[in-house]
Amino acid sequence: MADKILIVSRHDYRTEWRASLHFLADAYHALGSSVKFVSVGFSPLSLLSHDHRKALSSDSNRWQTRNGIECFLWRSPIHPFNRGLGSLAFLTNSLFKWWINSSCSEMDRACGTADIIIVESGIAAALVGRIRRCAPNAKLIYVASDLLETVNAHPFIEEQLYRDRSAISHIVVVARAMAKHFQDFGCPVHFVTHGISKSDFDTIGPSPYSGGKNIVTVGSMLFDPTFFEVASENFPDIHFHLIGTPKLENGAENITEYGRMEFTETLPYLKYADAGVAPYHDMEHADYLVDSSMKLMQYDYLKLNAICPDFAAGEKPNRYGYRPGDTASVTFAIENALGRPYTEGNTEVLDWKDVAIRYRDF
Repeated sequence: MADKILIVSRHDYRTEWRASLHFLADAYHALGSSVKFVSVGFSPLSLLSHDHRKALSSDSNRWQTRNGIECFLWRSPIHPFNRGLGSLAFLTNSLFKWWINSSCSEMDRACGTADIIIVESGIAAALVGRIRRCAPNAKLIYVASDLLETVNAHPFIEEQLYRDRSAISHIVVVARAMAKHFQDFGCPVHFVTHGISKSDFDTIGPSPYSGGKNIVTVGSMLFDPTFFEVASENFPDIHFHLIGTPKLENGAENITEYGRMEFTETLPYLKYADAGVAPYHDMEHADYLVDSSMKLMQYDYLKLNAICPDFAAGEKPNRYGYRPGDTASVTFAIENALGRPYTEGNTEVLDWKDVAIRYRDF
């Protein structure tokens, strides 16, 4: 009998915003599993923000099927948040406690029928205890795609996750440096990198570039706009292509901003670029990005030299590190990435089906 998989995340499978668990859901479906995907942390407050799920508001609190994946967006009357509160974040602790126990019978039923439940880091982590109460016999896997403190998650989430640690069957970290963070949780911790959908890379279309040198970046995580302020000024003959990034306040003539694209639409921009950038701003404990950065993994698979902060470069070949905010090191990294050939290494890149099987076989 095929496994029944439930994924719980702040992301919604139906949006164009593709995160790791979207690909994991597709992989399980391709392997013959029944897959449900529940998105949490959404309320009327979300309509006042930049939440990429806003367009799904009218479809919330009911199941829809997309690409064989059963999707559900839990819209609660209100949900806890952290944005802009700073040191006053503790004021929303009571709201978190209310939200964790507020009514969502559809999610509870989905938990109760699942064989494997995958909970992603972020606001979904606060629900681990509730999920276990609804699913006493399921394998519950907590996937630390990011450390909560690194992405500035509300401190209540990490505190609640630790209180509920006995509910977790397995923890997956996507970078070796993250493992020590969970050493007191009392359950197995596995290092499994993100994957890529290798079949998507088999039929990449023609080059979107008209000539010259082109450098590309995709995605908004920990985005540091100052990299492009420095780079565009110091390299006026290079064209910088920004896909799905926050809008720059002062975009130079040699910068093109594209907004969000379907994942497969981004691939020609990566394949035919002269280098890729992972412009992360400096954050404490961000060294885990050496292993976990999906964009750096995609650059590796496409044999594309990468430009990234020193903490994300590590000892990996074909990554040229710089110090965020340091003009000389940014300039040096770009020159090296463009001037040196890609060196074949032994970096393993998993397909998402490989990742799904490893989770299943814990």
